[in-house]
Amino acid sequence: MDSIKNLLSKRIKQSGLARQVGSALIIEEFSKIIIREFGQEIARKVRPLYLKNYILNVACLSSAMSQEINFKKSRIIAELNDKAGAEFIKNIRLII
Repeated sequence: MDSIKNLLSKRIKQSGLARQVGSALIIEEFSKIIIREFGQEIARKVRPLYLKNYILNVACLSSAMSQEINFKKSRIIAELNDKAGAEFIKNIRLII
């Protein structure tokens, strides 16, 4: 007998929702990384918007914050892909 986790995983893949679920998890994990790296105060000024074509689009309230994220971009991408277990992100687009 299959576990509920395995059954849900199969159904999600069959329905084509796997990519959408993965995107939602990536966005949530990105927020956690920003809080850990920069603190809660800075995290309020950064919002992950959506994931499309392997690009995570992120809104920033300041160019300084955008630059700080850009410095750590490769490490953030690697950590997100590692958590996802696959290459979900190839780039982060910062929108000011």
